[in-house]
Formats: sequence, C-alpha cells, structure tokens
Amino acid sequence: MRSPPMATSPRVGAPPLPSTTVPPQMTRTGIKRSRSKLIVGNYNHFIIPAQATVSAYVPNGPAEGGSTVRGLFTADEYWAVRAFFAARPHLSPTPLLDLPSLARRLGLGRVMIKDETGRFGLNAFKLLGGRFAMETLAAEGALPPGHTVVCASEGNHGRAVARAAREAGCQARVYMAADAAPARVDAIVGEGATVVRVDGSYDDAVRRLSADAAAHGWTIVSDTSWDGYERIPRLIMLGYTHMMDEIVATLKSEPSVSSAALDDHASSAFDSVFVQGGVGGLLCGIASWCAFHAPTSAVVSVEPTTAACLQASARAGRPTAVGGPLATTMAGLRNREVSPLAFQSLRATVAAYLAIDDVWANDAMRTLADPAEGDPMLAAGASGAAALGGLLAVCGDPAMQQVRERLRLGPTSRVLVLVSEGVTEPALWTEVTGKPVGHSAERGQSRLAGVEAVDSGVLLLDGIAEV
Repeated sequence: MRSPPMATSPRVGAPPLPSTTVPPQMTRTGIKRSRSKLIVGNYNHFIIPAQATVSAYVPNGPAEGGSTVRGLFTADEYWAVRAFFAARPHLSPTPLLDLPSLARRLGLGRVMIKDETGRFGLNAFKLLGGRFAMETLAAEGALPPGHTVVCASEGNHGRAVARAAREAGCQARVYMAADAAPARVDAIVGEGATVVRVDGSYDDAVRRLSADAAAHGWTIVSDTSWDGYERIPRLIMLGYTHMMDEIVATLKSEPSVSSAALDDHASSAFDSVFVQGGVGGLLCGIASWCAFHAPTSAVVSVEPTTAACLQASARAGRPTAVGGPLATTMAGLRNREVSPLAFQSLRATVAAYLAIDDVWANDAMRTLADPAEGDPMLAAGASGAAALGGLLAVCGDPAMQQVRERLRLGPTSRVLVLVSEGVTEPALWTEVTGKPVGHSAERGQSRLAGVEAVDSGVLLLDGIAEV
C-alpha cells in the first residue's frame, strides 16, 4: 500500500516520538449476559439498567500476518499532521474534562473525557480528518473551485465534508440511508450540500456513490476504504490522530504531570482509552497513535450489539460483515462492514472489542446530562456517548470481571473516554435524558452546536431522494 505523500515541514510543537515496545499479550474471553435491575460492586449506587447486555472479545495479540504493533502511520506522517495544525492556530483544541465523581463511583483512579461536541464549530470530531484530507488534496491541485466531492454518511462525516467543501469553493453531495434522522439531514443541508438518500444502509450508500462518482468524475472523500481506494481514507484517519496530540498538550499543562515523562512515554498519562467503533476510522487513528506513542495503554473499541462488525471481524481474523437489522440509537455506528485499511492495523493495536446495546448508550447520555456533583455537564448523542457506555458496562456488569482484569481497570487506573459527538437528534436526547434541548446546569453548559430545524424537502422515490 502506498503511503500518502506529505509535504516536508518543520517539526513544530510536537513531542518527540518514542521507541515502542510490544504490549502484554492478552487472553481470549467472550461474554454476553442479560440481567435485571440491581445494584452491584464497585458501580456504587448506580443502577444497572434492566436487560442491559454487553459482549466482549479480548484477542491474544497481533494476528498472524497482521500489521506491526506501531500502527498504520510513520513518524513523518505524525510530524506532518502536527505541522498542519500548528500552522492553523485558529483551529482551537477541544476540552479535556475530568469526572472525579464518576471515577469514584466506578472504582477507578481517574476518568477523563475528550469533549468533541464543539469541534471547529460543528458538533463532532469528523472535521479533524475531513479538513486535513481535503486541504491536502487542494494543495495538490486535486480540488479545483467548483469541483464536486461526494461521501456517504450517517450525519457527522457528511456535515464535515460539506463544510470543508464549502470553504474550498467546491460542491458536495452526501449519500445517506433513507431512514437517516431528519435532524442529521437538515444539518448537512444547512452546510450547502445536496443530500441523496439511498434505500438501504450506510454500506449501500457507499456502493451507490462509488458508481455515481465514477460516472461523473467526482472525488470521493470517505473514511472507509475498499480495493483501489485507500489514500484519502488514510489521510482522514491520520487527521484524527491530532486529537491525541491535543490531549497530551493539555495534560502537560497540569502541575502534577511531568512533561518529560509524557514526551518519553504517553502511556504515563492514561492506562485505557475507550473509543467508538463504526467502520474503524477513528478507532484506527487513535489505536495507531497509541501503539506508536503509548504502547502499554489499552485501546478499547465500543460499538452497537446490532452492528458489531469490528468484533465479528476481530473474532474471524478478517473483515466480516454482520447481518440482520441495524436497529440502534447509535446511528453514527450502525455499519455492517469494517474499513479494510483500518482493519489491517486494528488487528494488532486494539486490546478489546465491546458490543453494547442501546440501554448502555442511553445510560451514558443520562450520566453526562445529569452528572454527579463536581463533574461537568455534557450534552452528547447516543453515538457520542457510546464509548462511555462501554466503560459503564465493563465496570457495571459482574460478568465483565475478567475483562476488567485484562484491561487493568481498578482504583489506580486512569481512563480516557472519547465523547465523539454532541446532540444530533434533539428529540431523542430529550426523550432519553428528560431534559429540554438547550438545557444547562451550574456544573457545565450543554453544547448543541449546529442542530438546526431546516425544511429539507426530502422526497423518497424508488429508494432514492435528493434534497
């Protein structure tokens, strides 16, 4: 696979790149359990939701023939993405939040949340990768003014591509499943894009846009790969790694943290990182960064039970599609197939794969919306809160004890959780949390950036609709 060419840049504002060691081998475990409402162990006074289920797969280590433990990207690529953002100081970092009360109730040493609900004026992390990829292409002359870019999306990626296209003077067409939430469609239309609704799933939208792009000469900007299409997904995933650089920079500002220690080994900052799954793009970016800079930190994938393509692929040792209905409130994670390019690296860099049902994601939304005293309030959608739902499930279900032990989750553990999006479906958020849209609390302020009520004028005809 050809690595993307990167412009030579001074290594600005980036910590030294450490040598990497192989993480400890892990044993296999697969558990799925449904339980009634009860109060247990170190979950303290949290109540386990009725009929909540979670499954876990903890692989032994890199599969035979898998990627190297250092992840997908090279040192020069990490330096290039740092130089890109260092040259754009107006692109402010997102907050890193401490939740001390939640940590105590889960029996953990520290819980930190990377809050992506307000990234670059949108409400999700996606613009990190989309902007980096599209500005790289524009600098090469591949995106002249008026050119059309296309992508498939459940909402956030499409909005990020639409915003980046508008800023570059390009046109954007975003392909979405026919049952996409109206609020997600409206937000993309609000960025000036044309939305094409496809009868079927996200994966069906990818196939449709591929055919249309080939017929019209459009440029596909996708964070999932397929045969012959790898460079742009790689650029997008590389852009996502900047999130981890921001986290390290924030931690360096803490009086109790040694900058030298972080420069030498970022694992000194966090023991585990819980990340949303989906097709694997964000997960690949974070897991590759950790393999390179924080090799003893355990990266944990979290995805819906009904769309657990990452867990299924990890079990099979190859990309494996899941069947059945993709019904879940975690709309941004309802994918049947993993990105093959991402999977090459995930096989060697992810410590555990969790699949949770909507009950855990909803519980995470409520936990963030109505926090305990001393913790910040955060308005996050179901997909955005999914990684926290995975942490709640692992800490809350007695059947997950073996998984907790493998991930070294205990009283001294420092856990990083990514909250990847804000509220993209206001009605769902209100239904789950019992709070009106725009709710704020003394402990924090909700972010509902970009949730608009636009009359999209969608008409569905023979499975296809255009806005």
